[in-house]
Amino acid sequence: MARRNGGFIGTDGLDAPDPPTAITPTAGNTQVSVAFTAPTDAGTSAITGFVAQVSTDGTDYSAGSNTGTSSPIVVSSLTNGTAATAKVWAINAYGTSSPSDASASFTPALSIAIFNGYDGSTETMEQIDFSTRGNSTSFGGDLSQAKIHNSFWGSATRAVSAGGYAGGNNIDTVEYFTFASASNAADFGNLSDARRFTGALANNTRGIVGGGFTAQNTIEYFTTASTGNATDFGDLTVARYYASGVSSPTRGLFMGGDD
Repeated sequence: MARRNGGFIGTDGLDAPDPPTAITPTAGNTQVSVAFTAPTDAGTSAITGFVAQVSTDGTDYSAGSNTGTSSPIVVSSLTNGTAATAKVWAINAYGTSSPSDASASFTPALSIAIFNGYDGSTETMEQIDFSTRGNSTSFGGDLSQAKIHNSFWGSATRAVSAGGYAGGNNIDTVEYFTFASASNAADFGNLSDARRFTGALANNTRGIVGGGFTAQNTIEYFTTASTGNATDFGDLTVARYYASGVSSPTRGLFMGGDD
């Protein structure tokens, strides 16, 4: 129910609106677009606006805010890679509604992917922007050396390259890029041994590398937000290379390959 801010005995009070419903966030680069449904009960005066606020801990909604007269409201200056939720309040001449239910969790992120040639030895990195159509452009930073057959994974803030073939040898090098800085790769750590043709998959916390040439069944992982060497994860059912990796936030699959 809307808040009742005043009134006389035997009469209805002057009411603020009910809270908005169906709070739906769409994350972007350092921002979120918060869609919502205005309340059916606007109180005893027309709704004059809405305010959306963001929380990174689920209790303190002060990580970012913005106002608007309709859905959606964009809240900017958020931190990429940090999960958050949003609530929305409705306002009329007599007050502010109680808060809406919290939205589902969202994580702001830069909407680009970066890559380099797989079969052509190069250190050059290019990028594509998921939010627009068009050709790839220079990322602005390069790998530490020209290489081929390296694998990539990423999080909301970093892209990581593992292994590959350079200078006539398999390599164990792991290095990373920070999307926001568009600078050259920095050292991350090392695979357990030098190899190429690995498969890779990830969620926003871990990157996992499996297999490799010559055919191996090794699976190992890295914590993407921190640097360090590979840690054993387990084994593939069959030793292989050229395996493809796909993943969701909770599960990863290695498929196909050559033994």
